[in-house]
Amino acid sequence: WNSTSDPPVGKAGICCAEMDIWEANSRAEAYTPHPCSVTGPYACEGTECGDNAKNDRYQGVCDKDGCDFNPYRMGDEDFYGRHQKFKVDSTKMLTVVTQFITSDGTDAGDLVDIRRYYIQDGVVIQNGNSSIAG
Repeated sequence: WNSTSDPPVGKAGICCAEMDIWEANSRAEAYTPHPCSVTGPYACEGTECGDNAKNDRYQGVCDKDGCDFNPYRMGDEDFYGRHQKFKVDSTKMLTVVTQFITSDGTDAGDLVDIRRYYIQDGVVIQNGNSSIAG
């Protein structure tokens, strides 16, 4: 461990799944899971950390880029943006609800789906649809 380095440098890293629940501005929005092939916090070294400097970014145990859901990129170009042209008008107040659906409906069940919807002006608006197969 070298605490005088900027940033500090050590031998091991820590890898864990991450969820970017709301990446947004007034023109675009997304949610992005970053899954890992290991469960829970994991002390890693070298390649399994996905070291960028050694071109090992995609060799690590976690997905650093993630798999985002952005309605516009998925083909729903009039879903989210500024003013009434869009289903969700980012110039108005809104509530964003993200649900994590498990196989057995409990908090401890296996995650099988992530769902998102919005509430604006008292209306529930389901997440944008994807026109991309897969």
